[in-house]
Amino acid sequence: MAVSTRIIPVSRSLFLCDFHVGYADGRVDLYGILNALRPAIYPHNHQSLVVFAQLTGGLGEVPFYIDIRREGEDLPVFTTLVRTIHFPSRTTIVQPAMTIENLRFPEPGLYVFDLFCHNTWVCDTTLVLH
Repeated sequence: MAVSTRIIPVSRSLFLCDFHVGYADGRVDLYGILNALRPAIYPHNHQSLVVFAQLTGGLGEVPFYIDIRREGEDLPVFTTLVRTIHFPSRTTIVQPAMTIENLRFPEPGLYVFDLFCHNTWVCDTTLVLH
């Protein structure tokens, strides 16, 4: 029986914001943190949205992606491409930020942003569209 070497990280936080700035010393500024939008019309095409996470407990190269779905539905309305983050040790905090452009929301409601690492759900956050 093969032993899996996949170590799934743990989330400390998951935020949605307009944009972010990362600095060489590890600090990060998040601008326009949000959890709701009020589009004038639907479908709503949102120009740009950043998903920012703080993860720890992973090890090595960890593939991750984000699914966006309406609450109560299984099929995503959008899935990002898979990217990879590197954990040099289990105690390292890694702060991936993924910018999603031209995101289309078909109708008002609650949308769930699910973060997956190694195809395993790690955490989520929500966005309400009124």
